[in-house]
Amino acid sequence: PIGIEHTKTKETLFDKIGKWHPEKNKWLLLGILLLTPVMYYCMNGVSFDSDLMHLNYLSPRLKQAQDEVSKANAYALSSVFVVANEDNEEHALQKLEGVTKGIHEMTNRGWVRSVSNPTMFLPSNAEQQRRIERWKQYWTGDKQQQVLRDVKEASLANGYAPGAFSSFETTLNKEYHSFDEETVQVLKSLFPGGFSSGDKNHYAIAALKVPQEHRKEVFNYLSKEQGVTVTDRQQGALQLVDVMNKDFTNIAIYSSLIVFFALLLGYGRIELAIIAFLPMAISWIWILGLMSLLGLQFNIVNIIISSLIFGLGDDYAIFTMDGLIERYKTGKEKLESTRAAVYVSVVTVIIGLGVLLLAKHPALRSIAFISVTGLVCVLFISQTLQPFLFNWLIQNRANKKFLPFTLTSFLASLFAFAYFFTGSWALSVLGVIFTKLWPFNKEKGKYLFHVCISRYTWSMMYIMVNVKKRIYNIGHEDFKTPAVYIANHTSFLDILITTMLNPKLVLLTNKWVWRSPVFGAVVRMAEYYPVAEGAEDSVEPLQDLVNRGYSIVVFPEGTRQYDDKMKRFHKGAFYIAEKLKLDIVPLLLHGVHNSMQKGDWLLKQGVCSVYIHPRIKPDDTSFGATYTERAKLIGRWMRAELEKLRVKDETPTYFKERLIKSYTYKGASLVWYCRIKARLEKYYEPFHKLLPREGVFYDLGCGYGFMTYMLHWAAPGRKFTGIDYDEEKIETAQGNFMRDDDVQFQQGDVTGIDLMPCDGI
Repeated sequence: PIGIEHTKTKETLFDKIGKWHPEKNKWLLLGILLLTPVMYYCMNGVSFDSDLMHLNYLSPRLKQAQDEVSKANAYALSSVFVVANEDNEEHALQKLEGVTKGIHEMTNRGWVRSVSNPTMFLPSNAEQQRRIERWKQYWTGDKQQQVLRDVKEASLANGYAPGAFSSFETTLNKEYHSFDEETVQVLKSLFPGGFSSGDKNHYAIAALKVPQEHRKEVFNYLSKEQGVTVTDRQQGALQLVDVMNKDFTNIAIYSSLIVFFALLLGYGRIELAIIAFLPMAISWIWILGLMSLLGLQFNIVNIIISSLIFGLGDDYAIFTMDGLIERYKTGKEKLESTRAAVYVSVVTVIIGLGVLLLAKHPALRSIAFISVTGLVCVLFISQTLQPFLFNWLIQNRANKKFLPFTLTSFLASLFAFAYFFTGSWALSVLGVIFTKLWPFNKEKGKYLFHVCISRYTWSMMYIMVNVKKRIYNIGHEDFKTPAVYIANHTSFLDILITTMLNPKLVLLTNKWVWRSPVFGAVVRMAEYYPVAEGAEDSVEPLQDLVNRGYSIVVFPEGTRQYDDKMKRFHKGAFYIAEKLKLDIVPLLLHGVHNSMQKGDWLLKQGVCSVYIHPRIKPDDTSFGATYTERAKLIGRWMRAELEKLRVKDETPTYFKERLIKSYTYKGASLVWYCRIKARLEKYYEPFHKLLPREGVFYDLGCGYGFMTYMLHWAAPGRKFTGIDYDEEKIETAQGNFMRDDDVQFQQGDVTGIDLMPCDGI
């Protein structure tokens, strides 16, 4: 098929097949995926067939014949065995004798038709001695003489010879003993199924013929007896099925663990192992659900077929994962050829096994049905769920230049948002209590509500240990005198950081914050003012807040920025400060964007720093005399101060997480090589100190581009060209999703390349 080409487009058949992208309709397909089979399996499960070689789909005629045979054999299969097990034969017989009375009682009730009990002819030695003692106690000397006289007189009276009953006298006077070994062996030969022994175990077995309708009563009655085991052929089959069920479950668990750890070793990341393994697990549940839905039971043949399907599912998941990783690593689209190979494999296997659907024998049709159904399930899930998970957690984020999720970062972010949502709902309840139901001083209640908000946002920031917090109170601010606090705005965390500083701070918010279904009620009850109302119209309500001792927090940029650049300041904050005659307190937030950027909910590691600068008094004309001039000059000054912070703090070490995350999922060993290489090079800090912050540079022997990216991120004015002889390394470096137009890579031998004029090599 590879050689069949379209005459116009020159596309191979593999190209055409591979272009079918089931993940494009992922929501519909995933909805179908999780439909009936999984739910049905969860409710009903799949059982083992008690007849291990029985196959379903019997014709009505065969089904009728099977029922007739079962009915005819009902009596033969109704033998119930009572087994006494002990360390010697004597103790085993004693145990069996202990249930003899109960067996007689069940016989009298009609539950037992007949009994074959070895203790009837071969009692235990203890029972024999008991009977001998009973004999002796009964036949005393006086009783013997009296009976012998009566027999003699009666025999003579009835015409018998004088010595006719002499043997009776011998029997009465005989000294009795327990059975000798020879007698025991003769009696045991009469019960070939009544005795059994092993190295350390000896069994005495009684066989009861029980009608099928009384089987349950017999089992319930004898199960109360201590020291004996009750079983029959049906029970044995059920126990065997239970053993197989447990063994199969254990084998499935162990083999699944082996496959998972093999994937973990192969991909080097638990996230990739989970993404590759999850479709296999769901495929397995889906197949079990279909079997339960269609009334199919497990048997030896089905187990073999299921193992075959599970093995193919491993292959398809691995092939698909390799294609996804290659696209993420180098940007080359090899998934279509991988998908085409999987499709062809499925078709060939379905043709090979599916032809059995034409067979007349129900066993062959059952094999074909399960194999074809299982393959379709595996194909469907491996081509929908796996790409969906990989794209959602990794590829789509890379396309937006967001760092990919890892298991730890995903769980940390999930915990942070769960904590935030839970806290917002709790604050909503507290807001109703303190602002609406508070029976005492209303202003005191509102202040207590602000204290709750401040304490909660503080806990929100400090409970996330992966984000370090630094507060530099340069101006020795005590927040006692109302003022207008202005801050740059690049992250949702800005709101939490500013409100945690002091309960007396009130935010100017956007409409979406005011109307948020999660924390909108908190914002409204805290009297945060919607900035959309306009600065002119907000002076009077804000004056009321100021009179009550509250300060106002404003983000003059108006909205969060997608990058870490401070944009032009709007004039509203400075207009409010002028009209209300309030000081202006600049707050510089650094590193917050690096921890959580706009449009992303991944909470990354980093350092969030707050620099609280000295107050700018209303009569301070160093930043202009009017609010328009202040907006311009203070904005210019804050941008300059932020740039100084970047130069000081944003050295290559600052970007180490970005470097490591950008090479994660690109190979089992590559990310570890990146960690070790960067650490050994001291995160390229010595090179950063030597190179100018702007210019054109070459990185010869750049490898995977670690140093190139770190030096460029630390100083975006540096333009780099990386050169390396290894084409695979260049493809990986060039395919980094964090690359911009100022960083380029090319493959070549540096001894044969003419370098252009540059500022450093």
